[in-house]
Amino acid sequence: MKKYFVVLVLIVLVIGCENEQTKGLEAPEMPNVTGNSYSNMINHGFVAKQDNLLIYMKFNDSTIPFSNNAIMAKKEDGRNEVKLTSKGFGDINVIKEWVYYTVMPFSDVPMLYRVKLDGSEREKLVKGADYVQVKNDQVYYYDSIKNGIYKMNLDGTDKVQIYSPKSEVTMNFYVDREQIYFYKPIDEDGDEGKLYSMSLNGENIKKLNDTVSYTQIIDDADEHFLYYTDTEEHLYKVDKQNGKEIKITDQKFSSLIVDENWIYYLNPSDKYHIYKMKKNGEQNQLVLDKEVSDINMLDNLIYYKIDGQEDIFRVKTDGTGNTLFSKRK
Repeated sequence: MKKYFVVLVLIVLVIGCENEQTKGLEAPEMPNVTGNSYSNMINHGFVAKQDNLLIYMKFNDSTIPFSNNAIMAKKEDGRNEVKLTSKGFGDINVIKEWVYYTVMPFSDVPMLYRVKLDGSEREKLVKGADYVQVKNDQVYYYDSIKNGIYKMNLDGTDKVQIYSPKSEVTMNFYVDREQIYFYKPIDEDGDEGKLYSMSLNGENIKKLNDTVSYTQIIDDADEHFLYYTDTEEHLYKVDKQNGKEIKITDQKFSSLIVDENWIYYLNPSDKYHIYKMKKNGEQNQLVLDKEVSDINMLDNLIYYKIDGQEDIFRVKTDGTGNTLFSKRK
């Protein structure tokens, strides 16, 4: 009898610990409207935030890529770190009680999954999802298998093709409030490198600017402009309303992030150290003198990975407070 009582006590203690561990990871009262920023997503989306909860990758230091990466969650103050799921690749979005992320199998075809904030109900949503953006109770993505921009409900139902090019090309795109801006490497006229806009349902397609003729990727956006780099890594912006194109600087850019006043980026001319400059190209200055491979940004903190390593660090946007955020597995 005592033996069974001891076992029962242990079970209760384990359940109690699990409940305590996941306490506070439920959906917040004021959930995100956007699962993650576009700039974070195009820079691999390895960290996201909802209220005071951080969702992030814990990378595996292994010769087998992505074999045992984990997606973790913890409070902003560092308490209650929990593992939500294994084998994540990145592209993290968090809305309400769900975390959306991609898995990269050996076939190199990304698969979009979601899992609850308590680590339960892991679900596969779609195969071949690129440029994933979760906004306003919809998931937008480029289907690399079916060749087109799609949207679906948060639970993966009602998949609808918004747009598909005639040629089989991968198109990156940015979902704005009422418009989708997208880049086509080759358009129907055979011209290379043009930016287009369309409504959220795929109607009213129009070329944004006839003078845009670079092989560029939309890197970020603000209220008025899309930001992108040309084939020589020079930074441009184009007005989303009238299509006016402006070259910001001859400085080379990589992995840029735009906020209200500054552009943060990796500088290819200086060993991919982190720099920032004003959005008009002025006041270019060093933030961190480390060779960095990836950056994400939340609030006034830049999260980054050092080239060749899998740890995640973070530093304030003024270059102070550099600390280790997540140790690799």
